[in-house]
Parts: sequence; structure tokens; C-alpha cells
Amino acid sequence: MFSLRARYASPGRTVVTAHRGFSGQYPENTLLAFSKAYELGVDVLEFDVRESADGGLVVIHDATLDRTTTGTGRVDQHPLSALKRLNASCWEGPHDRGRRLSDPSGEAEIPALEEVLSAFAGKVGLNIQVYTDRKEALDTIVRLYLHHDLRASGFLMLRTFAEAERVRALSPDVALCVGEDRVNLARHLSFGVDYVQPTRQCLTEPFVLRLQETGIPANVFYANDRDIMAELMARKIPGIMTDIPDVLLDLIHSI
Repeated sequence: MFSLRARYASPGRTVVTAHRGFSGQYPENTLLAFSKAYELGVDVLEFDVRESADGGLVVIHDATLDRTTTGTGRVDQHPLSALKRLNASCWEGPHDRGRRLSDPSGEAEIPALEEVLSAFAGKVGLNIQVYTDRKEALDTIVRLYLHHDLRASGFLMLRTFAEAERVRALSPDVALCVGEDRVNLARHLSFGVDYVQPTRQCLTEPFVLRLQETGIPANVFYANDRDIMAELMARKIPGIMTDIPDVLLDLIHSI
């Protein structure tokens, strides 16, 4: 069984998270992007979960379909069956400097959450960013997390501490990370999160020193430039999220 905490505890290791899979070269948040990242040897796959109009759970970042798919409108206004018919290969390149294509680059569906978990649970770390508002959807995500026994290998990234409290009430066995107030490391530690995901802007010297003192698994969002990756590694940041994990892995292997 894959242990994400063991990866973070390995001395001198930089934990590599593939942001929306190997999204710098393949359609983001698709099984293809996840498979290619896994083949590279990344430690963690990061992806986003939203709800369809009929309560299905799908993996897509944006609230709307227009950027990455052949569809239009809000994800939550389409039933799961309609979402599955769309082509999700309409964006090319990293999220911060890619472009919308006039035609899809290939054949790629919007995956259902269950598809992704069935393919990768227990094989690689999973960073599951939750964008759902209904209690029933959160209940289902927690049930799937427990069903796939992700405690050792994955965590839920919740938008707020209130959402994290709701998950904790459903089950204490779900590993948590929170996106709210990221600069306030003391608040996250007091709440008892299992992982933190600071932005680069959070990384003051006192913040980094406290990370190192506590040893809490940290995954910085994000670095899509080799020089920035090298700087983060030199500062002994535990983990880095990137759209171009091939570049980060090449840097790690070159040192």
C-alpha cells in the first residue's frame, strides 16, 4: 500500500505533485494526464471534483465547461450522461500559460471521480480538491474515500475550515487539508490538518522555519519554472506542485 506520509518523511526527498495530472503536456484532469504522470513516477496526483446536475461527481477544475471541453455553461447544470459525452481535450499547456484550442487535441472524457479512484487508489498519492456545496455530495466523497481506503495515501483539500469540520464530523479517518487562510500556519496546525498547501507567497522565512520545525507535510502551489523549482528545493520545501512534473523530476535527478 502506498504511503504518502512515508514519502514526506523520507530525508531529503522533494515530493512531486502533478497538478491536474501531467497537465503541461496532456489534457488536464483526464485519465490520460493522470496515467502519464503516474508513468513518470510522481508521488501525488492532484485533481478537482465537482458535481453534475443529477448528483454525479466528476473531475474538472472550472465551474464552467467552456475552457477545457466541447461543452458550454456550468458543470452543475448538466447531467452526468451529458458531461461524459463531451471531449475534454480543448486546452493545451500549463494552466498559467496555455491556450484554448479551436479543435480538441484528441479523445478525452471528463472522468467520474469513481473512475479515477478505481484506477489509482493505493498506487500513488491523491490530492483531491473538493468543489461541492451540497451535503449529499460531501457525504458521497467521504464514503468513496473510505471505500478506497485512502487514509494512508490521499487527502481531501477543502475550501474552508467549516467544510473541513463537516468532513471531520462524518469521519475522523479522512486526512484533511484546507485552502482558507493559507498564510496562517498556526491556525492550520491548531485545527489539526494532516497536510498544508501554501502558495509561494506564503513562504516567508518564519513560515518555512515553522514548516521544518513541525515536519507537517507541505505541498507548495505551484512552480512551473525550473529556476523557481530549484529555489524551492534549496529552501528545503517538502513538496512542490507543478503542471510539468517531468521538469521537476529531471531537476531532482540531476542534483
